[in-house]
Amino acid sequence: MIPNFILTTRQNFETEIAKRAMEASEQISNEMGAEVHDDLIQKLTIFSLYLDRLERAVHHPEEVESLILKMRSDFREMATSVRSISHKLMPINFAGETFGRSIELLCQKLERPGQGMVHFENSGDEFEIQDIIKKNLHRAIQELVHNAFKHSSAWHVWVRLMWEDEKLMVEVEDDGTAFSAMKEQIARLESKHNTLKMRTMATGARLSYHQGKKGLLAKVLYKI
Repeated sequence: MIPNFILTTRQNFETEIAKRAMEASEQISNEMGAEVHDDLIQKLTIFSLYLDRLERAVHHPEEVESLILKMRSDFREMATSVRSISHKLMPINFAGETFGRSIELLCQKLERPGQGMVHFENSGDEFEIQDIIKKNLHRAIQELVHNAFKHSSAWHVWVRLMWEDEKLMVEVEDDGTAFSAMKEQIARLESKHNTLKMRTMATGARLSYHQGKKGLLAKVLYKI
């Protein structure tokens, strides 16, 4: 017969796991919902206003040309937003690739032609890590790059993987955040309990933020 205290401990453990899973699921839903609202619905609303203005400006070629240029710019931003959301929803398939190669391919996909460049560096001897760890680190890097472009207005983002013995240091650095607001930015990020922090915690990794050479530097330290 199993003692009651063991059953109670197991029930409490399962309840806590279920609670955290639901919190994580709710957090992801909230973040995706906010992204759809902020990046797509608002821009689509503005796009409909452009169409109204085009109809009224049909006899004013200069105004029509100006509106078309703005619409093209907004359309590119909407396409980038749809691509970003699509990448987040798609399952990760490493297809026999090393982790370093998969992150290199991710960086290529996250580039924004004419708007933002992603530079990738991979140094040291790569060691094997579990698939679940790969997926969480992959998603974390993806979100850090996305945040750099969206919130820091970065033109360049550097993603670095540094392998040493049984330690992997991931760095994501941008050139977008003004130094004058850096301390406040870091304090705000450190206090947030979002999916990014949940993912790194789930891998047993440590996420920290620092002032980089030109902008914000995020570090994720993972040890086997």
